[in-house]
Amino acid sequence: MRNLTSIIALIILLPLLTPAQTRYRIVVLGSSTAYGIGASVPDSSWVGRVKAYYKSRHLLDTLINLAVPGSFTDTGIKLLPRALSYNPDIVLVSFPSNDIVADVSIPVYMSHLRKMYNTVRAAGKKCYVATTQPRDDPNAEPVLKIGRDSIVKEFTAHYLQYYDPLVAPGSYAFNPLYTAEGTHPNNAGHRLLFQSFLTAHVVPISAPLTLAQLSGRRTDRGVLLGWSVLGSGARLDFFIERSQDGIAYESIHHDNFLSDNNKDQYSFIDEDPPPAKSFYRIRAISDGNDTTYSPVLILDAPAAGLAIERINTTGGHWGITTTVDIPKDETFRLAIFNSAGAPVKKQSYTTRAAALTLDVPLPPLAAGIYYLQIATPDGQRAIRSFAVF
Repeated sequence: MRNLTSIIALIILLPLLTPAQTRYRIVVLGSSTAYGIGASVPDSSWVGRVKAYYKSRHLLDTLINLAVPGSFTDTGIKLLPRALSYNPDIVLVSFPSNDIVADVSIPVYMSHLRKMYNTVRAAGKKCYVATTQPRDDPNAEPVLKIGRDSIVKEFTAHYLQYYDPLVAPGSYAFNPLYTAEGTHPNNAGHRLLFQSFLTAHVVPISAPLTLAQLSGRRTDRGVLLGWSVLGSGARLDFFIERSQDGIAYESIHHDNFLSDNNKDQYSFIDEDPPPAKSFYRIRAISDGNDTTYSPVLILDAPAAGLAIERINTTGGHWGITTTVDIPKDETFRLAIFNSAGAPVKKQSYTTRAAALTLDVPLPPLAAGIYYLQIATPDGQRAIRSFAVF
């Protein structure tokens, strides 16, 4: 009898002895994809998979889906009071294409998303905004990609990347493997969206790896990238990925690190960056399993600068012809130095911005290597070598 009493007491105390685990309440605002259109059954939709996954891990109290097929972002704004009345911990916003197909401008579309996000955040709740998704509509396809870029830039670490997994490589079109009719994802597409949801770590699971916002700038050595990591005890593989169109990414570098709480800041220099607009992201794999993506960093094309395009010798050691790029109308100084650094020629020119070809007479020079330098009053310099035979 005494043993039975002890067992009953232990059962009563067990919940008190077990560490409390947060159970989250999630509300979804969205249109037909969030509603589940395209999936064969609701459980196969990305929202259905999110619900089942976190329920199975005892992390979800309830998920309330307020998505309305065919709706627009203004519908989401109208439903905000109802969404917040459920006292959610997290609100998911997903309006992937209806606004844009209906010719709602990107500024208006972004304004509506921003209003939902800010209202949820002001109520003390977490909010994640899903990007646009591809859709087989020739007029809307490029604009949907612009919408994706705008959302990524606006909401940084609080967005769901739902465009990249579904787009056909090298295009704006919906990948036919992941859609049945060019508008909604099929079961396989919904599964990809669910996986993308997991990589965003919307619902924390035991101190997940988090990549802080990726930063970068152009330097004389190339593009300097920097990022930080929150999370510990995991073996981390970093893949630096680059794209010239924001659609197709290639890995340009791979590093293995061991996270031991002593290092959480990382950097990399892309020494051969594209000359045009470029996109960067970090793909991190934790312990060989969990994949996390950083927010996308978008770098505009570098401004035109001072440059020496070519040098041709025109008269043996008596003169050269050179073509230089001048970014603005101004006076610049031209100088020629020998290999010892001594000047052998100096001259000033005043010109209009353009590629300019100059005939530069030289004094008698010994055979050897010489250096042509041009410099502007604001400190820009360009230098190039040439040979005299």
